[in-house]
Amino acid sequence: MILLSIFNIILEVVYFLFFPCIYLLLKHKNYVEAIKANGINIQKGILFHSASMGELTAIKSLIKKHLQEYPDIKLCITSSTVSSCLEANNISPKVKGFLSVIDIPHLRNRQLKKINPGLICVVETEIWPNMLLWAKRNKVPVLFLNARMSKSTLRGYSLIKFLFKHLQAPITEIHTQSEEDAKRFREIFKKPVLVSGNLKFSIELKDYDAEQLKKEWGYNNDDFIICWGSSRPGEEELLISILPYLKQYISNLHLIIAIRHPRRLDEVLELLNGLAYSCYTKREIYDPAEDILIIDTLGILDKAYCICDIAIVGGSFYDFGGHNPLEPAYYKKPVIIGPYHYSCLDSVKKLQQEGGILISDKNSLHSDIITLYKDNELRYNMGEKAKKVLTQNARTLDIYLKALEKWLKEI
Repeated sequence: MILLSIFNIILEVVYFLFFPCIYLLLKHKNYVEAIKANGINIQKGILFHSASMGELTAIKSLIKKHLQEYPDIKLCITSSTVSSCLEANNISPKVKGFLSVIDIPHLRNRQLKKINPGLICVVETEIWPNMLLWAKRNKVPVLFLNARMSKSTLRGYSLIKFLFKHLQAPITEIHTQSEEDAKRFREIFKKPVLVSGNLKFSIELKDYDAEQLKKEWGYNNDDFIICWGSSRPGEEELLISILPYLKQYISNLHLIIAIRHPRRLDEVLELLNGLAYSCYTKREIYDPAEDILIIDTLGILDKAYCICDIAIVGGSFYDFGGHNPLEPAYYKKPVIIGPYHYSCLDSVKKLQQEGGILISDKNSLHSDIITLYKDNELRYNMGEKAKKVLTQNARTLDIYLKALEKWLKEI
């Protein structure tokens, strides 16, 4: 605790010394409103904290189910990205989403005091020392939901294990996605750790009319669309490098590249020099589709997955850990993922067991795509099997709801 106190003092000193610059940065990123958290007193309700859009997507179904069962208990969601906060506000008029402040003591304390939660639910791996410290001082229980921990995260947390020893008091239970995650959490926290499954299997996405959506996006019904979702550095170049080979077999080929971080747009566009492409935010509805569509905004990847014929999950062909393969599975799409999928290992394992996903790599991607293109029945069966995995694991939602109910009596 002495080291944490010293570290917090240093944070506060740096903050106040550089306050003008920090204020401009925070204002630019909408942190001022997050700090104020005006009108967010949830009167001892539940605060869900999620890192970004992926974590929020995982708990959407849980939040909606909770609102049905307990409409009088107020909810609030804090997150670290603007897009996920905006999406949180779309879940229900009863749910408010706000940016989580930087984990500096006076900022964290001010926001949590205004929110006034009776229970804090931390989603996946977003562990902030001063959030736990505030919960400890104010005797607010903390639940970890859908918790996961990679090997690299474990190595990092092991270095400050002594710190968590003093901060773990408010943690009541840790509900993990898998047994592997449970083992890692047990190495850091001496608290009850339960394997409750992956909430992402209870994913709820909007159901679209695929044919109408394709028309709106400028595609013809016979166009063959490959969507690369949440692409990371190196992956756009990989896809472009195999494009000439793919076109030898697929004359009506169209690519959709959804950049994981839209701020990389200029970098990606440089790679497309000489190719026919358009950006989603600059197109008019029903414009004829170019060979390549770049999705340069967040929140519409589900639409791209809905209309594609093959979904490639990004962040997995280079060492980024991989993104969620269950989103395309929801729309019954054959899914290809790269070898670096440790961040979604449980999902990939279950999909692979059912035959709903194909694990590829940089060298075999082009041939794997052509194999799927040539075999309509294989694509159909993979999509059906992928959807089946979601159906089989739907009970996970009830497990987490019961975990919440256990603590609602305390609120």
